[in-house]
Amino acid sequence: MLIGITVAAILTAYPAMLWLVSAPSVARLLIVELWLSVFFGVYNGAMIPHLAEIMPPEIRTSGFSLAFSLATAIFGGFTPFVCTYLIHETGNRAMPALWLSFAALCGLVAALAGGRQRAAIPELEPSVSAQ
Repeated sequence: MLIGITVAAILTAYPAMLWLVSAPSVARLLIVELWLSVFFGVYNGAMIPHLAEIMPPEIRTSGFSLAFSLATAIFGGFTPFVCTYLIHETGNRAMPALWLSFAALCGLVAALAGGRQRAAIPELEPSVSAQ
């Protein structure tokens, strides 16, 4: 799911935004917004359990919260600045889709690097009373 949705976002975000800005309408806005929200929902639905599973149990809460918060701060916090800058410099109102594609590319790299590994669960030590 993580790989498939990031590839779909990379391939379709710019064409969808270009279609929207070529002839803006409420119907087109709704279609593009729903399309992009599918990416968000599917990716987050798969990413949250995946991120929790690859964290070692001892640091799962702090590791998950740090990774999730940093990604939200970097991509969520800088998005208005980057999108405004891209539109200003190029004059193309569909350029925010390139920022989305860059974020999706980062997610793709992370998903490929993380693979299907799971955090090792420490072995239970035999109890003293069992001897």
